[in-house]
Amino acid sequence: MSSNPFEQDAGGNNLLMPAAVASGTDGYDSDTFLGARNQIDYQTGYIEVKVAVSDDGSVVLAESYSDIAEEPVTLSRVIKQLKQDGGTGLVVHLSEYSRLSAVSSVLLNSGFLTGTVITGVTENAVEYVKAYFPKTKVLCDYGKDNERTLEQISQAGADGILCSAEAFSQSLLDEAKSLGLTVWVDCESDIYATVRAMKFGASGIITELPDFVDCIGRGWSREYFEAYFQQSDDE
Repeated sequence: MSSNPFEQDAGGNNLLMPAAVASGTDGYDSDTFLGARNQIDYQTGYIEVKVAVSDDGSVVLAESYSDIAEEPVTLSRVIKQLKQDGGTGLVVHLSEYSRLSAVSSVLLNSGFLTGTVITGVTENAVEYVKAYFPKTKVLCDYGKDNERTLEQISQAGADGILCSAEAFSQSLLDEAKSLGLTVWVDCESDIYATVRAMKFGASGIITELPDFVDCIGRGWSREYFEAYFQQSDDE
């Protein structure tokens, strides 16, 4: 048995490390370049940015259209930095659904269509959003209040789901995989939820603790991993 639980073991079991997405900005506002820069420095699989489209058609970092700063940071500037550093993908959280063609155009012109994952997509907007990003992975928001089934979400064109830690379970993962959907989990800063998502085999983890995910992937033995999970369940 491999000492690293996220490598293939002698029995051929696939235990690959999930994609880690650095979220949070270490105290900087999420619409600042320093906020994005801090995420990039963690050197995870992806960083997360929230975007909106300004009046002049620029795709910028913003929580919503009404929150766009006077001198906003453009998405293209962040992508340029990512390409300079190399190896890091991009999770684009849509703050709105207007002018999605502008977002798609930035990704296309930057050569980042396939290096990006689209989130912030409600179950009723999947088909509409996917039409603008046919070559980009689109994840549908998924929680316990969703009305559409996973099969309906898949039929609408989603490539996967981004679910809350509360909604995530082994049965949900198995059902999603049977439909060809990948499952990413938003763990925020919850350590237990992060370990749980990794144990069950989530494809991606959005986390405010990227160093913790890296620590698990690099240093935890399978025995330590199982012991931590069992101890947390007993508490």
